[in-house]
Amino acid sequence: MSNIYRIQVLPAQRGDALWVEYGPVEAPKHILIDGGITATGRDHIRTRVEEIGTPLHFELLVVTHIDLDHIQGILQFLEDLPDGITFGDIWFNGWDQMKAIGLEPMGVKEGIRLSEILKKKHKATWNKAANGKAIALEADGSVVTYTIDGGMELTVLGPAHEQLVKLRERWDDVIEEFGAAEEAEDNGQELPGLDLGIPGLEPMGPIDVPALAESKFKEDDTVPNGSSIGLVLEYDGKRALMLGDAYPSVIANSLRSISPNGRFKADVVKLAHHGSRNNTDRALASLLSAQTWIFSSNGASNTKHPHKESVARVLHDGKGVKTLVFNYRTGFNDVWDDAELMEEFGYEAVYGDGESPVTVTLK
Repeated sequence: MSNIYRIQVLPAQRGDALWVEYGPVEAPKHILIDGGITATGRDHIRTRVEEIGTPLHFELLVVTHIDLDHIQGILQFLEDLPDGITFGDIWFNGWDQMKAIGLEPMGVKEGIRLSEILKKKHKATWNKAANGKAIALEADGSVVTYTIDGGMELTVLGPAHEQLVKLRERWDDVIEEFGAAEEAEDNGQELPGLDLGIPGLEPMGPIDVPALAESKFKEDDTVPNGSSIGLVLEYDGKRALMLGDAYPSVIANSLRSISPNGRFKADVVKLAHHGSRNNTDRALASLLSAQTWIFSSNGASNTKHPHKESVARVLHDGKGVKTLVFNYRTGFNDVWDDAELMEEFGYEAVYGDGESPVTVTLK
């Protein structure tokens, strides 16, 4: 009986939604990492469920952090969950996990709908692997590895204790901002894109990969992104990095600890924060060797993801790069479909049609 390990990169517009299948071809196991925006849950997650049929068991559901373009599709899915859908474990760090972080007890705080759904309907499986506590690095910064049914090993690369403390301290602000963004989107307003980059860096004319890679870097400092769960998923000797919207410094520290003598070898890397210039730096790219690099975004809401600096850092400082995967073709990423660049850096560019998933098979 042959096994598979593949990732379906769903069309999640500006967000992330990754459906992982592993195990026997005839009856693979399932992991869902994030759910994109509301339309992703309605149009793609539910469609995939219908294609497979029920009963359907997910070994794991991961919601990496509090962010509309990761949570909304999961809310849409869970609030009207089809009959026959079950979960072995659900990873999400909400206020219930924040209460255990820090030295002083804190009172009741306003939560988000996802936490309420998990408490009411999935309490026994909420962060079950961590006994209900946060899915995160140990307090001393060391990584944690969990094994789920079917032989999939998941190593937690982030968040670190420091980022959860910041989320705990800023909880009220984070929830208020989340609610305001949710209301604005419900009203059809354009959401502002986060850009901590240097004005004027958008290149004109031919792409200069070294110049873009070496351009000034400023790390993402938004509190929700810092709390993002970053993972290595290892099955049958093959590895995929799923980095949510994590800080590159946190991921880099974890990679150095588990691969102290050289680059960490992976088969696939899903870049953090949709390829934002603030979440991929040369230091992180220099720690990684991987053939396939995934950028999940259509660049909407003024995000303009993926940023050219991040793609350039992958090509300039990553090792073994053979394929760049974009789940949409847009004006922000079609510059990489360039024969001269592909010949010079030895890669191919794969684009989704924005309507159906892009499938990445780990071989």
